[in-house]
Amino acid sequence: MTTNSFDFESAIANNEVIQTARERALEVLQPTDAELAHGLELHAQSVVVDQFGFLPSVWTQALVAEMIALHEAEIGAKDYHYLTIDMRARAPMFDRDGALEFLAAVKASGIDCIVQTAAEGKTREIDLKRMSVFHGICQAFESHLFMGGWADHAQRAHEEGRACVFFSVNGPPCPWAMHDAEEELGWLETWRDLGVRLMHLTYNRRNGVGSGCMEDTDGGVSVFGRELIARMNEVGIVVDTAHSGPQTTLDAARLSERPMMASHSGCRALRDHPRMKYDEAIEAVAETGGTVGVCVIPGFLGLSGDLNALLDHIDHAVGLVGPEHVAIGTDICYVPPWPEGVKGFPNARWSSQWWGAWKPEYASPPSDEARAGSLSWTNWPLFTVGLVSRGYSDDDIRKIIGENTLRVLRANEPDEMVRV
Repeated sequence: MTTNSFDFESAIANNEVIQTARERALEVLQPTDAELAHGLELHAQSVVVDQFGFLPSVWTQALVAEMIALHEAEIGAKDYHYLTIDMRARAPMFDRDGALEFLAAVKASGIDCIVQTAAEGKTREIDLKRMSVFHGICQAFESHLFMGGWADHAQRAHEEGRACVFFSVNGPPCPWAMHDAEEELGWLETWRDLGVRLMHLTYNRRNGVGSGCMEDTDGGVSVFGRELIARMNEVGIVVDTAHSGPQTTLDAARLSERPMMASHSGCRALRDHPRMKYDEAIEAVAETGGTVGVCVIPGFLGLSGDLNALLDHIDHAVGLVGPEHVAIGTDICYVPPWPEGVKGFPNARWSSQWWGAWKPEYASPPSDEARAGSLSWTNWPLFTVGLVSRGYSDDDIRKIIGENTLRVLRANEPDEMVRV
């Protein structure tokens, strides 16, 4: 199957999800004609990087049939969950219409680079299986996507009309045997060679490195965590504290000798939610030369819960640390509505309710703003328009939508590595 004959302009124009989301964003922003035209042109000319996000998820007839069959076979919630994650990711590789919708969503976003969440950091076996899927996608769609390794690949992607993909994982790949330091830390080089460029120190819970943002108390970075951060600095993986607690974030900023990130967070001064960062943490990350990426999750952003809320968080962060240390890490993907007949196991005991440790008091109110509204992933060009409307200079916008992320990635590349 080849994709060279795909008509992406028509696919985007005829995609109801993409077009409805665009209309809703324009209704929220209400830009002038000049702001809209300039923002769209600036977006197209700039190197655009989603500092933390997900490639599109699409439905195909074969995928729907497979998922229904699995559910009816009563294979169990846990197996169903992990099987269908990979099935959904692979689906566009084996269906022409699915491939067109997948790639049209990428084209509509106008991104040149994405840091893709490729693994959850639960077990190395699961992580490797998930990473392999995205390698497969890049191989299948090589005319439009390729695996990126270095910051300058984003510029190359922009020039070639493709998008490059970096990997992030939600936790260290450590076996947690805690009897052999090299066994614990040595996997970092393997992860780097597989394409991982960002790594969370923690997810929401406490681990052997530090405390997640949903813990009641935060003891900061552990002694082992110090060694992990030092090795991440050495091998070329960015220290990411998006899900880490306040003290763990501050400790990481003090310990990291290279610029770090809170890749997809926001400002707790505007929204009192544990996934948001206090001003002190934003300043600490910036002092490393790093970036705080603002996500587009309505329940995290609070405020108006739409594109204006994203811009409000960016405004606050820029006012605090300057435009050189702010980025956008969406933490979402393009996904059409759930098909009729496909069911899940919403109350399954095994699920990420424990691993994620999402506390009931921080449950997000229902909103489709990130899937089909103004914060939709394919509205990336309108994020740029919004920054134009807020009065940012072109230079500062280019920093926020891409250059800042690439600077941090570049600063973490191993000094001694030979590249020819």
